[in-house]
Order: sequence, then C-alpha cells, then structure tokens
Amino acid sequence: MNGQNSDKDLKEKRFFQNPLNKKIATSGIFIAVGLVLSYLNPFGYFLIFGTKINPFAHFINSITGILLGLDFACIIALDIAILRFSFSIGTIHAFHGGITGAFVVGMVAYFLRKKFPKYVEFAALTEPLGTIFLGGTIGHLISGNIFAIESLYTFWGLFALSCIPGSIMGFIMLMILKKAKVTWEDFF
Repeated sequence: MNGQNSDKDLKEKRFFQNPLNKKIATSGIFIAVGLVLSYLNPFGYFLIFGTKINPFAHFINSITGILLGLDFACIIALDIAILRFSFSIGTIHAFHGGITGAFVVGMVAYFLRKKFPKYVEFAALTEPLGTIFLGGTIGHLISGNIFAIESLYTFWGLFALSCIPGSIMGFIMLMILKKAKVTWEDFF
C-alpha cells in the first residue's frame, strides 16, 4: 500500500516538474486572471474612439512574456482578447493591441535571457513599443482613416494610455516575484 502511494506521488511530482506542464497550467491561470481583471477595469465599459482601455491586459502581457516566453505570451494575449471581445468588454482592437505587446516583450526577454539574464525583467517595460507603434498603427489602418495622420496619433495616444500603466504594473509585479524567488528560470 505504501509503495503504491509513493509511485503515485512520484508521478505527480514529475508531472509538475515538466516545464511544459507548468507553462500550460500557468497560462490557464493568467487567462482567468486577465478576464477577471478586465471586468474590474472601470474603462472597459465605454468606448473611446472605438477602443476600450484595459491596462490589465498589458499587465498580463508584461508578466507572461518574461515568465512563460514569446509563444505562450502571444497565445495568452489572443485568448484574453477572444474572451474580452466575446463578452463585450473589449473591441476588435484588443487583438492587435495585446498580441503585439506580448510579442515584443517575449522577443526582448528571449534576447535578454541569452545575453543579460540578470536584466530579463526589464523587458516588461518594452511592452508599449509593440502595443503603441505596432498595435496602434494596425488600429489606425483598420479604422478606415488611413490618410488622416491625426487618426494615427489618436490610436497611438489611446494605446499608450492603456499599455504604459500596465507595463509599469507588470514590471513592479515581476520585481515582487523576483524577491519571492519566482523567476523565469522556474518555467524553462
């Protein structure tokens, strides 16, 4: 009887030590947290020039791009965007706004892991580069005002209002997690 319990415990322990299993389980948690935070977002209930500002999506992007990597960060951003859009707490702009930010954080974190692993958490602060300039430009292009430069600046400004506070919150959370000895190394 005791031998059977130890075999079961050993299998469970190996299951949770597998980095892929950790990433999948953690992804599910981040998707759920991202959706709940979207409901708590006071800006998520009214449109501002066709967008709904949600700093918490960028908060999640900043954390997942570093802890889980590029692929999982983009998948999580896509899943949160789908859920926000489905529940009408996000617009079509949630897709390109979130995924581009997660992509840039994941890419920068990847290169920092290779060259400067001590500074990987600073990749969280690059999230606005993807969201504002890539996501905002895509938003401008799909808005139909491609010849109005004011429209481009409007989208950049709105995306900046959303992603800058979110990336700063994400960076602060990563520093708190680092002090608690939870780092990207736990997932790779």
